[in-house]
Amino acid sequence: MSSNEQANDLEPLRFSRLCLMAKSAAHYAHGYKEETPEMREGSATHAYLLGQKHRVAVYTEGNRDKRHKKYQAFLEEHHSQLILSPAEMAPVEGMRRAIEAHPRAMELLDGIQEQRIYWDLGGRACAGTPDVVTISPNGAKRLVELKTSRTAAPGLFMWHAKKLGYHAQLAWYAEGLERALVYKPGPVTEHYIVAVESAAPYPVTVVRVCESMLDLGRRQWRLWFEQLANCERTGRFPAYCEAEVDWEDEEVELDWGGGEEAA
Repeated sequence: MSSNEQANDLEPLRFSRLCLMAKSAAHYAHGYKEETPEMREGSATHAYLLGQKHRVAVYTEGNRDKRHKKYQAFLEEHHSQLILSPAEMAPVEGMRRAIEAHPRAMELLDGIQEQRIYWDLGGRACAGTPDVVTISPNGAKRLVELKTSRTAAPGLFMWHAKKLGYHAQLAWYAEGLERALVYKPGPVTEHYIVAVESAAPYPVTVVRVCESMLDLGRRQWRLWFEQLANCERTGRFPAYCEAEVDWEDEEVELDWGGGEEAA
């Protein structure tokens, strides 16, 4: 089987999986990250603000223990929904109200919401679901991502956003929007992040992502993509390193590859 035939047999590559290459190819092969409470609240906020409120259900009967018959019945009735407790729902409502009170944020979130797009990149099927896309009459597009975060303070948020690869995610979606056939052809000329803090008073910050950061993001996802292509070609998905590592007496700034989770 040729490499192109192998690529066609793979599921479409999404950014949420590709970015695991930032840790190692072994992490990519292992699969997606385990969902955290922060990710659940972020997903619910997305649903409430991007026309998918029906995806969320709130369980009010106490402990969510799958051994309890009431919770088992609730899960069966709402099997395709995101289940939250009232305590988890409170910050979701707070973030929703804060964004709805921010005119610029609401303006940016008004567009084509969460429409899946598909494209081909070097014979590899790719996919993405941009949060919001707005298209002008000449085909030029504006791309907006909604992010929940532990901080929306501009400097801190941008530091976390870079660490979490949001600039690479925007560049990945922009590539897809310019290659996909679902929309009128045209470049992505505007890139924004609407960030909302996940604790009261739920501050909202609108970030315009400039070309210098987008260029850095393009180079980032392309590096991961090339590394992944080599792994898929050879069938080898190594971890951090395969050679011996020397431990010498020198100060090293540690990065545990964690950071906060944001939707």
